[in-house]
Amino acid sequence: MRFILWTAIFVWRAHAIETIPDTYAPRFVDCPPDLEIVRQVAGLSKAEADWVRGRKAVAADAFGAYLERLNLSDFDVKNYTKWVQRNTAENMPTLGFANSGGGSRAAFSGIGGLRTFDSQLSAAVRQKTGGLLQSLTYYAGLSGGAWPPSSYAFHNYPAIDDLVAKWHVEINRFTATNDSEYAATSKTYFEEIYPKFEAGFNVSASDFFGRGFGYWMLPGEQGGLNLTWSSITELSKFKNYSGPFPILQANSLNKSSLVEEGLYAPLETSDIYEWNPFEFGSWDVGFTPTKYVGTVPDSQGKLQKCVVNLDSASFVMGSAAAAWNYWWIAIASNGTLGNFAKRGVSAATLNKRQSGYSLETLEGLNEAFNQTFNLSLSQIANPSVPNPFGGDENITLADGSEAGQSIPFWSLIQRERKLDLIIAWDDDGGETRPNYWTNGTNVWNTYNLAKAAGLAFPQAPPPETFLARNYALKPVLFGCNSSLTTTGDSTSPIVLHLTNAPYSWYSNFSWPTQNMSWTEFHGVMVNSFDFVTQGNGTLDSEWVQCIGCAAIDRSLERMGTKRTEQCERCFANHCWDGTTSELSKDFVLDPSLQLNLSLGFVEWNKTHPFSGGVITD
Repeated sequence: MRFILWTAIFVWRAHAIETIPDTYAPRFVDCPPDLEIVRQVAGLSKAEADWVRGRKAVAADAFGAYLERLNLSDFDVKNYTKWVQRNTAENMPTLGFANSGGGSRAAFSGIGGLRTFDSQLSAAVRQKTGGLLQSLTYYAGLSGGAWPPSSYAFHNYPAIDDLVAKWHVEINRFTATNDSEYAATSKTYFEEIYPKFEAGFNVSASDFFGRGFGYWMLPGEQGGLNLTWSSITELSKFKNYSGPFPILQANSLNKSSLVEEGLYAPLETSDIYEWNPFEFGSWDVGFTPTKYVGTVPDSQGKLQKCVVNLDSASFVMGSAAAAWNYWWIAIASNGTLGNFAKRGVSAATLNKRQSGYSLETLEGLNEAFNQTFNLSLSQIANPSVPNPFGGDENITLADGSEAGQSIPFWSLIQRERKLDLIIAWDDDGGETRPNYWTNGTNVWNTYNLAKAAGLAFPQAPPPETFLARNYALKPVLFGCNSSLTTTGDSTSPIVLHLTNAPYSWYSNFSWPTQNMSWTEFHGVMVNSFDFVTQGNGTLDSEWVQCIGCAAIDRSLERMGTKRTEQCERCFANHCWDGTTSELSKDFVLDPSLQLNLSLGFVEWNKTHPFSGGVITD
C-alpha cells in the first residue's frame, strides 16, 4: 500500500473506547457438515470452476458485440462467435485485468484505464474499446490497486462512472474530525476494530487503514462494516455472472523472512496469497474457504468450531495493502531500506517533499495501538490470520509490492486459470526521475520469477530496453510470438502493458494522496482514457483494433485459424520482438503531454496547482 497518514500524533487508552460495535468481530459457530477446511492445490475449486463456466457464457455475448463494433479487417466475426458459442467454457477467451499497486495514484489511474473498456460509457463505445470490461473473466489487484476491484464487486458491478461518483474523492478518510456517511474519525476506527481484539484475534495497522478504505470504497453503513469478502457470492450480479471474478493478492512473511530495522520484510520468493470470494490461500500451500478463514483443525485434524467474519471486506482490502512494515523500515533507515518494487522515491525524499510522511506520524499510530491494545510495533506491523495448513505460525501478510511484483500477475498466470490475455495497468508511483513515470520493472520481475517457477509468462525486456523503446509512453504487447515466452508455447497469455503516462493531464501525483478535487480526478480519468485509445486514434488509427487482435489471438490458434494481415501488422508494430536496446548516457524521461508536446511539466504545473497532495517535481 502506498499511503500516508496525515494526522497528528494520537493516543487513546482502552477505557476511552465508548461504543463497541459487534459487526467487525469474528465469532465462532458450528461448522457445516462435511466442511473441507483445507483444499490441496489441484485445479480450481469446484465453486470457481462452475462460476467461471457461467461467467464465460455471459461474457461471450458481450465479446461478440465488442468484436462487431471493432470491425476488424478480413475477420469473420459471425463465424468466430458461432465457434465460441458452441463451447463457451473452452472457446471463449479467458481475459483478465490486473491493477498494480501504487496507492491512490494506481487506484485512480487504473480505474480510468478500466473505464475505457466499459460499454456503458458512450465515449468508449465510440472509440471501439467499450465492451472488453464486460468480456473479462478476472479482475485482480494488489495494494492500492486492490481497492477498485473490491469497490466494483461490492457495488454490484455498476457503470464505472457511477462507481467512482460514490468514492467522493474530495474527502480525506484519515483527517476527518467527525463521523459521516463517507468518513469517520480515527477514534471511531479504533472503536470499530476493538471487538476483533476482544474476540482474541490479531489486530494490526491494516485493520485501522482498512476501515478508512471501507468508508472510501465500500457501500453500506459505517463504511461497509458488516460486509465480508465471502458475501460477494450473495450479490445479484455475481450470482448471474455479470462482472469479472475479483482477486486480491498479497505477499507473506514468516520466521525465515528478512529482518530490517526490527521488522520482517518478505523475500522475493515468499509465498503469494490471494483472496477470492470462494477461497483464501496460496498456490504453493493450499486453500481454505473464505467464509471460514481463521478456522483451524485440532491436533487430530477435526473441526470443533468454525470462525466466521474474519474475512471482513475492509480487513481484506487492508491486508492486500499491508505496507506498514515497509513505511517504518524506510523511514527508520533514512530511505536506504524498504523501497518498493518500483518506487524510486525514498521515504526520506518523500518527507523532504512535504508529503506528510514522517517518523512522528508512524510513531503516533504505533503509540495509539500500544495504549489501546498493549501491542508492540512488531505486533501491529502486519496482519495475520490463523493457519489451517499446519505449523505453529499464523499466516502473516505483506503488501504485494514489497517482494518485487507490483502487478498481480501471479494469481492470473497459474496454469489452472488458463488466461489468454492479461491487460496490465502499471502505475506504482514511478521510478524514473525527475518526474517518476514507469520503466517496466514490474513485468521484468514477474518474467524472471515465473521462469524460475516454471509458470507460463511472456519474455520481457529489462528496464533499460523498456525505456529505450519508449514503452513508458505508449502501450506495448508481450508474448505475441509464443516462442518468446517462458514455456515457448501458447500456454502463456499475451500481456497488454498499459501505464500511467502524460497524455492530456500530468497524473504523476504522489501515491500517498488521499483526496483531490473532482476536476483533478476527472483529469486523471480522461488521461488514462487518452492513453488507452492513443488519443482517440489520433496517434495510431489502428491501435484499438490491435487490442482486439490480442484478445482473440490465443483462441484463434485453438480454432485453427490464422491471424489476419491486420493483426500481423499490428503485432509487428506493437509487440516486443525479443531484442534489447541500450539507453544513451544522458537519457532523461521527462515527457511533455503526448497530445500537446509543446506543454512540458514545469509550465503545466504553474497553471494546475494540485489540491490533494504532492505533484512530483
